[in-house]
Amino acid sequence: MSLITKETFLFLKQIKLNNNRPWFEKNRHRYEKARAEYLGFATKLINGIRTIEPIPEKEPVKYIQRIYRDIRFSKDKTPYKSHFSSVIERGPENRQCPLYIQIQPGGSMMGGGIWDPSAETLRKVRQEIDYNHAILRKIINTKSFLNYFGKISGARLTRPPKGYEADNPSIELLKFKQLYVERSFDDELVLSHHLIPEILKSYKAALPFFTFFDEAMGE
Repeated sequence: MSLITKETFLFLKQIKLNNNRPWFEKNRHRYEKARAEYLGFATKLINGIRTIEPIPEKEPVKYIQRIYRDIRFSKDKTPYKSHFSSVIERGPENRQCPLYIQIQPGGSMMGGGIWDPSAETLRKVRQEIDYNHAILRKIINTKSFLNYFGKISGARLTRPPKGYEADNPSIELLKFKQLYVERSFDDELVLSHHLIPEILKSYKAALPFFTFFDEAMGE
């Protein structure tokens, strides 16, 4: 049996088309039902992650992000998100690459890694890549990594970063300003009982990638 139902997808599709407060208040009962359904999914997923590695003891409801958008600095003033999502901290402090989960019709996915690093964090990450690029290449060329993610994602510089020469053997990796993995899930999978097992298999495949950068950022 699926943990995410067609009713939840229908709500998310309709809020995208009716993204205003009067419609939301009229349909709040549907939102509460869909949110409860997502909470059940998140709870089961988090329990599954804990069989792979320990993560902070935190109520699953606290991992769920608000449906209200932060519109203070956005040109898009629609007040609500049209998806449910969670950022799951792996913790403790020496594990700094979180997991992101998003459930959305036509846009469900998981991801994790380094999204918006400070200049100092990026310096540490590049230093680790420079010193241990062979280890990172081995990680991102494993069969499971390639199967689930294909490649590292993230914004890149067009030129070598300051302090590194163009002939550095890891220069293409050093150009990354963000380094994360992502996997999309089609609606059929999301609405099936296979979704959580697929996320957990992907999580296992991403773990060496996360750990590589956990160690870099923890130095």
